[in-house]
Amino acid sequence: KQKQQQQLPKMDELDLIEKFVRGSGSSGQKVNKTSNRVILVHTPTQLRVECQDTRSLQQNRKIARKRLQQKLDELINGSFSKKAKAQQKIKKKKQKARTKAKKTKQQQQQQDNNI
Repeated sequence: KQKQQQQLPKMDELDLIEKFVRGSGSSGQKVNKTSNRVILVHTPTQLRVECQDTRSLQQNRKIARKRLQQKLDELINGSFSKKAKAQQKIKKKKQKARTKAKKTKQQQQQQDNNI
């Protein structure tokens, strides 16, 4: 079996509005003095993502783009998005574990009744 790699939707740089705002919160003076918070807006869909995970502006830009791409994937692909598929996989795994536990419990009760 070959797994098909699902492609995330393409983002055109012209469709993005990127703003840099002063950070706030913990991490000290460095964060509060510099404009390291990134706000990305995808103009066709008006999806908005903010990122201030690190003290580095460049890293925050990369993280914000990844998050925006994931949001676009969820919006466009819905139940076929990467996140939805991962959630479905976890759900199936839990269901399988429940049924297995139920079977073993029933078998154990039958053995106890036979004794």
